[in-house]
Amino acid sequence: MIRDAHQHNETVQPNDFELERLRAALPEYFDSNGAFMIDRFKETLRSGDVNLAKEGYELKFLGKSYAKYLTSTETETVVVPDLEHNSEPENKDSENLYIVGDNLDALKHLLGSYTGQVKCIYIDPPYNTGSDGFVYNDDFGFTPKQLVDKIGLSEDEAQRVLDLQGKSSHSAWLAFMYPRLQLAKELLSDDGAMFISIDDNEYFDLKGVLDEIFGEQNCISTLIVQTNPRGRTFDRFVAKTHEYILAYTKTESPEAMSMIPKTEEALASYKNKDEKGSYRLLELRNRNPVFNRQNRPNLFYPFFADPDSCEVSLQKGGKFTLEILPRNSEGADGCWTWGTRKAKDFANLLVARQANTGKWSVFRKDYLDESSATTKAKALWLESGMNHERGKERVRELFDGEAPFSFPKSTDYIKKVLELGAADSDAIVLDFFSGSATTADALLELNASDNGQRTFILVQLPESIAESEDGFAMGYRTIDQIGRDRIKRAAAKIKDETGADIDYGFRLYRLEEPSGQVLDQLEAFDPEQADALFAGDYVSKFDLDETPGHDTVLATWLVKDGHGLTATPERVKLAGYELDVCGDSAYIINTGLTSDDVVAMVRMLENGELTVSRVVVFGYSVEFSVMHELKKNLAVLKSGKTVTVIERF
Repeated sequence: MIRDAHQHNETVQPNDFELERLRAALPEYFDSNGAFMIDRFKETLRSGDVNLAKEGYELKFLGKSYAKYLTSTETETVVVPDLEHNSEPENKDSENLYIVGDNLDALKHLLGSYTGQVKCIYIDPPYNTGSDGFVYNDDFGFTPKQLVDKIGLSEDEAQRVLDLQGKSSHSAWLAFMYPRLQLAKELLSDDGAMFISIDDNEYFDLKGVLDEIFGEQNCISTLIVQTNPRGRTFDRFVAKTHEYILAYTKTESPEAMSMIPKTEEALASYKNKDEKGSYRLLELRNRNPVFNRQNRPNLFYPFFADPDSCEVSLQKGGKFTLEILPRNSEGADGCWTWGTRKAKDFANLLVARQANTGKWSVFRKDYLDESSATTKAKALWLESGMNHERGKERVRELFDGEAPFSFPKSTDYIKKVLELGAADSDAIVLDFFSGSATTADALLELNASDNGQRTFILVQLPESIAESEDGFAMGYRTIDQIGRDRIKRAAAKIKDETGADIDYGFRLYRLEEPSGQVLDQLEAFDPEQADALFAGDYVSKFDLDETPGHDTVLATWLVKDGHGLTATPERVKLAGYELDVCGDSAYIINTGLTSDDVVAMVRMLENGELTVSRVVVFGYSVEFSVMHELKKNLAVLKSGKTVTVIERF
């Protein structure tokens, strides 16, 4: 646990994160000692006739190696559930999550259960404009000499990295963002997408980092959003009216980005109706002047129409007497968009129409159905709903006319992002710079509109609110307090207005780092020493925020072991001791396990009353002799079952 993580971090190397991914993807190129067989890999590339680029662009910045080191370290925080909040009726069965803490730690915890599970990530990070309060706040905890040893820097460069503390330079911003983006990518599903709001100040740096982490081929678009139609008055020379959203997918999966609903104006064009439904008429003539009779001769042919019924045919005769050719407005020969075979197969969709000029042309019926009711998103978002003023209006609406948060995104803005990246009704959406919690508000609105079951994971640092801010005057002391209250208020309003049967609650967790004194005690514990023969009460050292240490340790382990933060473990009684059991895992956390309990556990495993494949033990809580007995007995079950004992410190 904490001590294990601390010991891991003492030996971790900057590129360990990438090496683990490489080892998982290409295990056949690692030998028994864990060394990468580069010659074998090169031979495979040569035999496959793969082109190797000798030159390429790489984004370099001060602190990059340290940022990679941070990606590879384990978090030394624990997950503390808010038992009172999580037991409330609207929250106890909720699948939504709100995590208070540093988002780097939160992402590392989430990797244990949510790797490859998140369909859509949206973040609105600090823009590093100089006025948004961003400074690099890593306290490092290293001397230059230690950084030299850990990540191979020169002493001069190590000192320059340490000097990033408290800075808001481009390098400081990149060092802050890089590990978070690396970890976030791992959480995305293969058909997942990430959307990041940004302005001009860090746009190019951010795109360089995202190209490196996601791959240039997975950059979907730069969306331009008009958020301030009047323009910013404090800008020099040109008043900016917009910001950007950089959109990336984890893979080139076509399911990563969804079509979005057409506007009411676009739907109004389906004004015609017959027995098959509503339709619009689209001219069959190719209106692109590049294509004509000369370069598309197979698409130049006549239709014959009945002027009375407007029916068309490829054959002249009978009532089909009017010849129609694909000529442009100047009378030159153009071409149709369909060949004769397709025109014959879908003749029932074709009709003739006469223009005001007296000229006739052929049109096809385009019916309104599920596919035609949607369209590709445009790169330029000019709708009034994108305006930041709409975001303020929504906040005032929820907070009785007051606005505790400056410059919140509008719910329409975030809903459009979710329509692109989280159209699946059961999508998991992550926002780890959640601020005023607009993402949760927008997701609840979207769920209410289509009866969806999307869930959110929001992360917010408990950042203090300045006394000069409106939020402080309203009684809020940290930004997460505003975000959590906003979710509750939005949920109540949406439920009252729609009556939709959706998940309106959320589970609340805080990330805490044990005190230095506790860390020293955990580090000093040696299970091989004589004074460790008897179990001690180390669980209570994790009593944090009025939450018993047992619940904190259990929550931390559940998310680490893949059970998530919404699992409900059951209690299983042995002889006298009670186990926590979730899925295939049993947890021994509190003190008090005896030999009789071990015997009872073995019996229950043998007869099928207990079906687990591993027993995870808080190493401080079990006496040496009992631990020895537990390991020995579970290693030789008569049934042949395999149950692994895992000690954590």
